[in-house]
This record gives sequence, structure tokens and C-alpha cells, in this order.
Amino acid sequence: MAQDYISYIRSKVGHDKILLNFAGGILADADGNILLQRRSDKGSWAIPGGAMELGESSIEAAVREFAEETGIKVSPKRLLNVYTKFDECYPNGDEVQTIVFLYEFIATDPYNIDGFHNEETVEVRFFSQDEISHLERISDKHRLMLDEYFADSFAMGR
Repeated sequence: MAQDYISYIRSKVGHDKILLNFAGGILADADGNILLQRRSDKGSWAIPGGAMELGESSIEAAVREFAEETGIKVSPKRLLNVYTKFDECYPNGDEVQTIVFLYEFIATDPYNIDGFHNEETVEVRFFSQDEISHLERISDKHRLMLDEYFADSFAMGR
């Protein structure tokens, strides 16, 4: 397929609400701080990840998207949870119910995030649990995922 899956589906349904599969992950540094990206589309802080493409597994999508959005090569350590009950509306009017596969990652290569940015990412930065609790520009979905990660307790059916 020449175009990405979301563009293809949107060419058929416009901005109507659809189910979309996403995958992403949490990477902690040696001090337990969590890497977040500030997204260029919404300006909010988020767990790095993105949409699955046709033919990809959730792990393949999570690893690919994490590298695209942070510049860091990772591998999955464990599946943390699957989130299926969150609605989202994007700045362009696209509506979705998201299905998110969330992994815990380890970095496979040394990395340097200083000054990293691209079309999707304004910046990336590590945050402590306390700093995350005070972030104002983070979605309820990502805040829940991070709260569950820090508690090491993941509720099913979310």
C-alpha cells in the first residue's frame, strides 16, 4: 500500500469515529525517570508510540514508532496492558476509539536525546514520577498508563 493505513481509512470515512490500533512503550532511565515526547500535533506530553500499519504486529509497531519519535532503538521487556476504551479527537477533526498495546522497553543501543526533534516530536525528556504528576499538558489516557506503571498494577478493561 503506497499510503499509510490511517490516510487510506480516512479517505474512505472522513472524520467519522473509527477504531484504530496503536502501540507504544515506556522507557525508564537508571534513576526510574520516564521518557516522554512533546507532540507536535497537540503540544502535549505523551508516551512515545503510534498507529499500527497493515501487516505489523503490535511489537513491531511499538518499536518502529518509538524509534521514529525519540531516535532511540528499543526492544520490549514486557507487555504492560491493552487499553481499549478511550476516545480521542485530533486537531484536524478525526475521531477515534483507540486500542493501545503498551510495552515496557529497554534501550538496545546507547542514545543521546539532547536536541532531538522531528516532524512528530518537538522534544523528548525524562521525567520523574513527581514531575509527571504535575504536568498539565498530558492526556488522561497517558496519565492513567503512567500511574499504573508507577504502581506496577494494571487494571483490565480500560
